[in-house]
Amino acid sequence: MRLLRGGAAAVLVAALSAGGCTGLNPNVASPQIAVPDAYKGKSARPSQHPAGSPYDFAAFRSKKLIDLIAAGRGFNLDIAAAIARVEQAETQVRVASQALIPTIQADGSGTRSFSHATGRAVRGDTVVGQLGASYELDFWGKNRSGVASAMASQAAADYAAATVAITTDATIATTYFDAIATQKQIDIAKANLAIAQKTLDAIVARNKAGTTSGLDVAQQETLVANVKVTIPPLQRQLEQYKHALAVLVGRAPEFFSWRADDLYAIAVPQIPAGLPSELLCRRPDIADAEAQLASQRFLVSKARAAMFPSIQLTGAGGFQSVALASLFQPQSTFYNAAAGLTQPITNLVELQATLDQNRAVYTELLATYKKTIIAAFQDVEDALVAYRKTAEQERLQREALQAARRAYEISQAQLQGGIIDITTLLSIQQTLFSAENSLALVRQARLESAVSLYRALGGGWIKPEGVTLAEVPSLIDVKRATP
Repeated sequence: MRLLRGGAAAVLVAALSAGGCTGLNPNVASPQIAVPDAYKGKSARPSQHPAGSPYDFAAFRSKKLIDLIAAGRGFNLDIAAAIARVEQAETQVRVASQALIPTIQADGSGTRSFSHATGRAVRGDTVVGQLGASYELDFWGKNRSGVASAMASQAAADYAAATVAITTDATIATTYFDAIATQKQIDIAKANLAIAQKTLDAIVARNKAGTTSGLDVAQQETLVANVKVTIPPLQRQLEQYKHALAVLVGRAPEFFSWRADDLYAIAVPQIPAGLPSELLCRRPDIADAEAQLASQRFLVSKARAAMFPSIQLTGAGGFQSVALASLFQPQSTFYNAAAGLTQPITNLVELQATLDQNRAVYTELLATYKKTIIAAFQDVEDALVAYRKTAEQERLQREALQAARRAYEISQAQLQGGIIDITTLLSIQQTLFSAENSLALVRQARLESAVSLYRALGGGWIKPEGVTLAEVPSLIDVKRATP
């Protein structure tokens, strides 16, 4: 590296005449990655649902779910922590910006002396008041790179907070669907228990009449007991889901009130997939990775600029007088100005190592950024497959349930007529109970697949007009909803 030479004044003139060097090119490659033109599972159906969480969830037609999402936006502690990290990043921008502003200090002093050289006491007063300023001329762009890096880090914190908000939305919705599906399973188990108990009573009556055996009674009693034993674990799960919902909305479980929809009363949204370009404009985790990459690029630039000379400008001016009364007289004024140049020599190895380290970190973040994009497409494809296949599975499961109900109704009539035995009825009952429970689980999976797609697409199912990078949901809305 060439060592600059010359007096401080010459350096100052050259710096001022040049107007500063850009210094913001870190000499690292811009990220490039190939993306597909369309999703494999893209839906061509248009959607009329508005975007913008939590109102996207209006597509489920559940006011209780929307209320939970809104409460989570306002009181979830993970979101509150994310907002605090945004504020921390904002302060770092202000700290970094101070390097672009001259440092000014005010000093004042006064001294008093006595002399007896003439045989009598003579008092002398000296008063000084001055302002001093120092400024590092950002000729190589080191300080500007630091500010740009801090601003990119602030943007990354913003996007990270939006990611937390989207994740919280999805977690609340998924936990709510888990809870109401569990409640539906409890209701099904209780209804099936009533059916099994009614059948047991009929078999006991027939046993007393001598038309059935004790084995028939024991078999039906076993079925009743097996249905009963499924209820307590479901009730335990329901309570745990309620506790989880309480924490997600920032409340202690003791203060959380439970209101739930019926599982089948919740609508499944008709969702278009959109295009990959829209995904890149929506997902805040991708924007977060890109902002971190940009921040590191400027750190590389800052480390590179640190290897060049540092130019310091200093100046001081004020008043000095031997008498306070004449402190601000013209003859009491003084000033001085200087320019200095500091060239790194002994620590060049350390500076080069710092530059190499920052470049290596950039390479790591570049790989992470590319992986984030690829993983985003995987998330969408997986969610689309789940959304499509669970819809097909629910349709088939409803057909299976209808067949099981018809078989059960026929078996009851045939049992009364003595055409079949109790063993056949037990088998048909168990098939019916299993089909009802399976339908509830499939419905739950279908609702949750819609939530997964909401999350995979960056916080919504469509991209509204005029929405820019990672603004769905808007972090401003998150901040406004946070107490």
